[in-house]
Amino acid sequence: MAPAATDRRWRGFADVVALALGINVWISIVVLPAAFVGVLAGRTHTLVALLPLVALIGGLLRRSEVVLLGLFPAATLVPLAVSPQMASTHVYGPVRFAIVALGFVAYLLGVSYFTTFHEPPAPISTRPLTSAASGRPRRWLRRERVYWGLFGLSIAFPAVLLWFANFDGAIQWYLEQMYPGRVALMTTMIDVGVIALWLVLYLWVFLGVMRPHRTGDRELVVALAQTRASAATGRPRVRFYLGVAVALGLMAALVVSRHM
Repeated sequence: MAPAATDRRWRGFADVVALALGINVWISIVVLPAAFVGVLAGRTHTLVALLPLVALIGGLLRRSEVVLLGLFPAATLVPLAVSPQMASTHVYGPVRFAIVALGFVAYLLGVSYFTTFHEPPAPISTRPLTSAASGRPRRWLRRERVYWGLFGLSIAFPAVLLWFANFDGAIQWYLEQMYPGRVALMTTMIDVGVIALWLVLYLWVFLGVMRPHRTGDRELVVALAQTRASAATGRPRVRFYLGVAVALGLMAALVVSRHM
């Protein structure tokens, strides 16, 4: 099969998977809660509810990771901001919250994988490496355990925070005492604050820890950076001038020795 046809089939499969997972997230977070609380009757609420679907389709048409992984999840919060009662505790029970969270995580993982994975072209020839027979180094096994640990924490951390914000009895009692009649609104604001806090922690803490691993060994990176900086200046190193001077001295000594 031609590489172009294989790539088109892979792209089509990835788009179908992303569309199915995205529609599942849209229905579970926006459509069902809106229908449950009865806010789909107005034209404004209907247009707001369709906003995440428009972002999803636009991201698929452009095959944009920023739209699919950033704009679409953010767009699902717009209907909740317009109708905070959609996020109240009687809409999202513990079981339904867990199911919606699993669906959202599946969407993020699926889109992240299918939008970045590309089947490499078949090699012209292959040659076994001697290092491949020795097994995986222990340092890579340790790194893999760290990667899986960070992956688990990146899912558990926001899920636990949202769980306590929505279902902890003490928090809900405090909101009822401080904000009577506005518990759903304040719960939604807390959820948005938890998501914003998690994004900051993820970018600065989790990705900060992963950055040295994603860029390779530190010693090699430093050596390559120094070589790149030296090449960018356009000036030879001291060793070059020293080598030229030694070569000229040897040539002069050879010429003098022949005429003596």
